[in-house]
Amino acid sequence: MAKNMESLLEQMTLEEKIAQLMQLATFFYKGAAGDGEITGPLEDMGISNEVVQNSGSVLGASGAWEVANIQREHLAENRLGIPLLMMADIVHGFKTIFPVPLAIGCSWDAELAEKSAEIAAKEAAVSGVHVTFAPMVDLVRDPRWGRVMESTGEDPYLNSVFAKAFVRGFQGEDLTNDTHRVAACVKHFAAYGAPEGGRDYNTVNMSERQLRESYLPAYKAALDEGCEMVMTAFNTVDGIPASGNKKLMRDLLRSEWGFDGVMISDWGAVKELIPHGVAEDEREAALKGLEASVDIEMMTACYVKNLGDLVESGGLSEALIDESVLRILNLKNKLGLFENPYRGTSEELEEEVIMSEDHRQVAKELAIKSCVLLKNDEVLPLNKEQKVALIGPFAKNGDVLGPWSWQGSKEAAVQVYDGLLAKTSEANLLAAQGSDIETVTEEQLAQAVKTANGADVIVLALGEASEMSGEGGCKRISAFRKHK
Repeated sequence: MAKNMESLLEQMTLEEKIAQLMQLATFFYKGAAGDGEITGPLEDMGISNEVVQNSGSVLGASGAWEVANIQREHLAENRLGIPLLMMADIVHGFKTIFPVPLAIGCSWDAELAEKSAEIAAKEAAVSGVHVTFAPMVDLVRDPRWGRVMESTGEDPYLNSVFAKAFVRGFQGEDLTNDTHRVAACVKHFAAYGAPEGGRDYNTVNMSERQLRESYLPAYKAALDEGCEMVMTAFNTVDGIPASGNKKLMRDLLRSEWGFDGVMISDWGAVKELIPHGVAEDEREAALKGLEASVDIEMMTACYVKNLGDLVESGGLSEALIDESVLRILNLKNKLGLFENPYRGTSEELEEEVIMSEDHRQVAKELAIKSCVLLKNDEVLPLNKEQKVALIGPFAKNGDVLGPWSWQGSKEAAVQVYDGLLAKTSEANLLAAQGSDIETVTEEQLAQAVKTANGADVIVLALGEASEMSGEGGCKRISAFRKHK
């Protein structure tokens, strides 16, 4: 880490500092796949090309070729040569997809969970990613909430154990020199998993004792393990939205816990202080966000359009901006980006590393350990001589990766039918769809009954489509959308 970040900060103009606090999606940048699509989004957000040239981080960039192009074009236009941070949601695997975190929690195997994060980090790093928005450690006790699948469960201790394991896996012991690791970002701070009615983004209302005893420990565990970043939650805590909550962020997280890493908003969460009713306009939203020590505003422009005027009018101290910028620069420095802005990125290693057989074997082992057998009346294990009826909408369906499998390929996933066929003969494996995921016809039902009658044992392949859970996939929301 050769650079002096304080010296670099002194060379930056106020506009350059503020732009460092903005995170934009990949398509805003020259060199990205689909380059040339930025005019409309720039106009919609009310920002200039100069802001993009001085921005600090990119959301959703991946692929060694694309990331290197974006970084190269950016450095050619950035006056001080400050590299971009590439961030992405790598929740339970990059291209080698592991079970969803809720299933990983069922494995009780923290070492294997750590290995899964290490593999995800390696695949992401060779593809140019520097930061993953994981682990999500929100404690969950309402099964209606769509993001249940993204947490390891309902127990504070278990969540804390897995939080540490994921951070170790992503970051390793030497984030500066191990270019096959990525910085972790624990989310969503705080108590995002306790919305009223299990409805995503809804109000969270609990006592401080409940917050501290049950909901905060896993975040603290991740930070104690050295997690570099924190993402704010969409919800309110004690009536105040997290992204503008000084008591939660500056007092508890920064002062009480001593966290001095980078804090990033979730998508648009700073601007959402307005519909929350705590900010009159974007100017007040920007002020409240920065005063709460939110360093990076994701995909809205409250900071870049208002912080400069706030400083000039005396409504905001530039020292607060400097604090945030310095935290961002220090993370870039820790990742070695000033010495090598293309850190870890390699098209050759992408071919060698991603979806390797070793990685897929670890995913298989973790999947096996995540299975929960409730009862076995001498039915299992199946033998090759039995006639098996595989029935259900997931018998021959590649949608088995779960939500947040961003880079995963349904085509590369092993379907249940193909997996069973590899263990038995075609003559002994009968299949029927039986139903669609949410509906059934008389014809489908009749075919299922006929198939079942010709077999010794029935294997039902049932479940939800991936879009039926995850963010915005709460059960009441799903029902409402279907009704509409």
